[in-house]
Order: sequence, then C-alpha cells, then structure tokens
Amino acid sequence: MAGIVTEETKQQVERIGSADIVVGIAGPVAPEELRTRAEKIIAELGSGVPPLRFVFAWPGTGAEPTITSLNGNESLSLTMFPFAPPAYNGGEFWAPVSANQRAILALGASLNARACIVLGSDLAALQAHAIQLFAYAILDRQCGLAMPLYPSGKYEALVNHGILSPLSRALYGRRIRYPISFDFAASGPMCARLARGEPGAEHSVSSLLWPVTIASTQSPQDPVGQVHIDVHHEVSTGGLDLSAVLGQVLGSMFHEMETFAAQWQRIRGSQALPVWGNPPAEEPEDEEAPDPTSMLDSFLLGSKNLAEVWQLVLPPNTMLELRRLTRAGVASFNMPDELWAAIVYDFALAWRLRTISRVHLLGALTPLYLGWAASYVREVSSLPPAALEPRVEQFARAWEEKKPYLLSRWRWPDRFNP
Repeated sequence: MAGIVTEETKQQVERIGSADIVVGIAGPVAPEELRTRAEKIIAELGSGVPPLRFVFAWPGTGAEPTITSLNGNESLSLTMFPFAPPAYNGGEFWAPVSANQRAILALGASLNARACIVLGSDLAALQAHAIQLFAYAILDRQCGLAMPLYPSGKYEALVNHGILSPLSRALYGRRIRYPISFDFAASGPMCARLARGEPGAEHSVSSLLWPVTIASTQSPQDPVGQVHIDVHHEVSTGGLDLSAVLGQVLGSMFHEMETFAAQWQRIRGSQALPVWGNPPAEEPEDEEAPDPTSMLDSFLLGSKNLAEVWQLVLPPNTMLELRRLTRAGVASFNMPDELWAAIVYDFALAWRLRTISRVHLLGALTPLYLGWAASYVREVSSLPPAALEPRVEQFARAWEEKKPYLLSRWRWPDRFNP
C-alpha cells in the first residue's frame, strides 16, 4: 500500500507551504511532549544560514491543529498526519508502524521536503545528534537513503545479525548492517519513491525492509549511507512468541525476494557504504551470555518432530549435516556459516514454491534458527571485542559466496528437488 495523502493532510500542507526537513514519528506521541522536544532539538542544532525549515509530524485520528510556527519561530512547525489503520490480515506486529512510515513519506513528498527523517514510535531516536547525522547524510553528502548503525552487544539483535543483515547484503549488494527500518532518512526524490511503495501492494503494508529493498532495486544509482546513532529501541511484538515473530519477519523478507527476483539475481558481490558519526565508546564486557543449552534442546526436539517437514525443504546433503549436528554436545556444537546460509536459501525457495503451508514452513525454521543461535553464542562468548567485527564480516561473506547456490535453486528448482 503506497502512502496516501488524505484531504486533511492536503489542507495542512497548504497551511505549512513547504519544508526543508520533515521529521516524522511512526507511532503515537503526546503533542506537547513532541513540541517540547522539537524546540529543544532546534535549539541544540542552532540556526543555519539560511535557516532550515523543520516540520515535526505525528500520527493521530483527532482534530489536533497544525502549529505553523512555535513561539514565532518560522523555522519550526508541528503537524499531525491523520491515520486510520486499515484492516490487516494475520495481525502483523509491524503493520501499523509500516503504514505510518508511508504516511510520513507521503507528507514529506507533498511538502517538497529536501529530506524526510522517519523515526521509531518509542522516540528513542528523537535526539539532536540523530537528526543532525541523518540530515548531514542526506543534505551534505547527497545520499538517497541513510540507515542507522545501532550499538549492539554480542548477543543482541540475533535475528538481524543471523538472517536479515547477511541475506539483504547477499541479495542486494549493499552492506547495510541494520536493514530493518526503525529509523531512516530519505532525500526528496527517494521520499517520493518510497511513498509510492513497492509492487505487491497487498503485502507491502507489513513489509519490514522495503526502504533498503526499493533503494537497492529501483534506485541503484543513488548513494546509500549509514550513521552511528546511540539509540536502543524497545520492540513491542504484541506478546508474540519467537516462532510468530520470526515467521512475520521472514515472510516479509521472502515476499520481497520474490517481488524483486529479477533485480537481485543480477547482483554479484557487495559494496561497502560510507559511515558517519562515531560509534559509542566500548564499555567493559558485562553482558551475560544466553544459555545455549536451551537453544540446542529446541533444535534437537525439532530434529525429531520436524524431520519429515525438513526433508520436504532441504536436500539430502543438508539433512546429513543436520543429523551429524544432533550427535554433537553443547561444547562442540558448531553450525557452519555456509550450512546456515544454505538452509535459509532453501526455505526461501520453499516459500516461493509453496512446498508446504507457508505458516507451517516458517514455523519449521524456528528450531533451525535456534540451532544456529546456540552455535553462534557458544563461539562468540570466547571472542574478545576486537575479534567480533572480523567474525561478523566472515559470516556475511559466507552468504555472498553461497549465493550461486541460491541462484541455481531459484532458477531451476526441479534439478535440486530434495
């Protein structure tokens, strides 16, 4: 579903006129809190020559008025963009945020903004340094899209590090560490492009990765950059368990793989991206490692209960490797990077071919993911901080090197029938 400019939004756009930078919040926020924080941010940023005109926007369904200037400050306005969530099938936890993001981009395009900064609904990134870095990447460095680099401990964001980031990199050839779009910024032309959405409108409303995907496939000539922002988001998944969350995230990813197959099949290798800002200073290691034993137990249970399902998806050599892993103890359990990449690729193909019910398919991946997580946690727990980044790079390269396997299976699935 592309971003829709409602009649109310059009009226507010007419009152405001135009903006240099639109900063939109993708979830509910108290207007007075936003006003206070917006004034503080503008004061911290200082006035440019000429001054930039900021518009801060939040979603609402009431009749809150547009504030065309704050305390006579013509460089700062606040506005609400009306949002009435449509009916969603499946209760995707990301769907309302995704729809709000599109509404923000549509507002930015209507205001002919030079940059549109979309922030997460928990306001964690509503800080002067984050606004400044995103604006710098778009306005000064001429990026079409700027994505965040979040601080992360060894054992945080494992779904992102273990699947989303390396898969996005292998498919679309850009080394974006956090393709999941809590916060991002887009140039004026990119803003309009993102607001229009992607093919397959019935699914894109709940899509997680669409800014990166569209930028990489529809505007490959536009530079993409990353900025370090010291932000930790609290993600609400509505009480969903790991299997449901993983299913929704990967369902979105696999949908985009199918939609943009013609583009990613032509991409080889990956390119490093410019990065701005400074990472937070390293703190002494006090992060407690999760217990890999419980993860491994889930993998072993899945190997017993889901073996018949896995055999429908995975080729015989992969099944042999998995059976070998079931005989390893926690101390020696190690799932090779290439094996895990191949498993995800095989599940993506099975999702495309509807080998089994997509719900059951994605549920059957959860024990395999926990097996990978157990292996990863066991390995990195002994690594010093300086060795972690090279290990992450090695892991991502394994996905790129395994991409020819995905291409072969995707193009000629019958040749590789398990």
